[in-house]
Amino acid sequence: MNVGRDGGAPVTSDYPFDRPWALEGATIDQVIVDVSGEPYVDLEKEALAMMSRD
Repeated sequence: MNVGRDGGAPVTSDYPFDRPWALEGATIDQVIVDVSGEPYVDLEKEALAMMSRD
């Protein structure tokens, strides 16, 4: 997770300017990460793990 700077691959090619897209002219006062909800399950990975145990 990056806060205030995006050094990874963009989720879209619509980002303006060049990497690394630094946050300029602003202050981050607070960051809240909510991890409640349904967890992500990689079903393909789970299936491969089950088959490797057989």
